Amino acid sequence: MSKVFIPSGRLSSKKRDFQEVVSDVRHAVFSVHRCRHLGNGQAAVTILGSGFFVSSSVFVTCWHVINNPASPHQDGDEYQLVNNLNGTNGYAHQVKGGVGKDIFLYPEHDFAILISKSKLDQAYLPISYSDVPTGHEIGVAGYPIPTLVLDATGKISLGGLVYRVAKGVATAVYNTDLDTGLGYPLKGVEVLEVNFLFVPGNSGGPIFDAATGRVEAFVEGFREYKIKEKEEQFGQAVVPSGLPKNYLQSIYAVYSIGLRLLPVRQHLEQFGVQL
Repeated sequence: MSKVFIPSGRLSSKKRDFQEVVSDVRHAVFSVHRCRHLGNGQAAVTILGSGFFVSSSVFVTCWHVINNPASPHQDGDEYQLVNNLNGTNGYAHQVKGGVGKDIFLYPEHDFAILISKSKLDQAYLPISYSDVPTGHEIGVAGYPIPTLVLDATGKISLGGLVYRVAKGVATAVYNTDLDTGLGYPLKGVEVLEVNFLFVPGNSGGPIFDAATGRVEAFVEGFREYKIKEKEEQFGQAVVPSGLPKNYLQSIYAVYSIGLRLLPVRQHLEQFGVQL
């Protein structure tokens, strides 16, 4: 089994190559898994999204990762924070206390804090509350499109968790109202718009300065806007009797966005998270 150097404490914020940045960030980013006990010794495990440590005990993600109305948190649910360092090595934090004990939810910011003290030297990311200028180079990291893979003993394997990153620029930074359809419309949120698409499993992951690794926002998802609608014909296709040969084609623009950390600063500082 190959060995992996695992840093501890606050990760560097010095300027360096992007490859070095994402190598460091990898140690603080985790996939969020829910374990729901079904009785008779049975349990259901669901992979929910991504998140990251901002101190050795404070882990952050989206509220909707933990408490999505389509799959809400239930009393007794436990969580594992799992990372994959090289396909073989990783670490799993346990979060078992429940809401108000080691899970804290802020739906008005689509933000959640989980507390884990199972690894007191856990590596964590430096953060920034500074303004992000349009055109600023950023990176994103997480565990999108994960799959549950079991090993020969029936335990969850790291093989289905692939650490993925992307690099781009902040294409726009602005304040807006944001209705994600989850029952908690966000008012006047500070949005960081990026030029690459987030996919399921990215939610809650960090958006960071590409040169320093400082986290500036967390992944929210995407919005769709209808930008064009035009009439098209079915062409050579056989149209069922009674249906018109023409149809309307809608073209959408998809915008990947992040929510800045500044609005949740007070929540972070309540748990001792400092710059």
